[in-house]
Amino acid sequence: MVGRCVLVIEHDWRIRKLIRANLEALGLGVREAVSEQHAVQLLDECRPDLVLLDVELPGVDVPRLINTFHARLDGQPAPIVILSADPPDRQLLRTDDVAGHLQTPFAASMLLDQVCRALNGERCAR
Repeated sequence: MVGRCVLVIEHDWRIRKLIRANLEALGLGVREAVSEQHAVQLLDECRPDLVLLDVELPGVDVPRLINTFHARLDGQPAPIVILSADPPDRQLLRTDDVAGHLQTPFAASMLLDQVCRALNGERCAR
């Protein structure tokens, strides 16, 4: 998985730190955003292979952000794994772009399973 880029959009620095440490151990590049606007700016640095999106991010409009990803990434955005403290809206989970959901707090093994499934369609060998 070396050379792949994951865009993490999460307001909690502790969760970002956990995610970064685990994904970098897999050889993935990680870009971190703390706001919707910051995430869109990072699309110029990294065409993400996967997006981890905190849907409880203050001020985030998830459908608008997904549409922005489509527009900025030529209609082919990366799969999105939703992060939330509560179960997300069922309609959001049925969106083609959403590859999975992690309820915070989550174990590192759950994170890695979701990431590997979203990137490869299978579990990672650890």
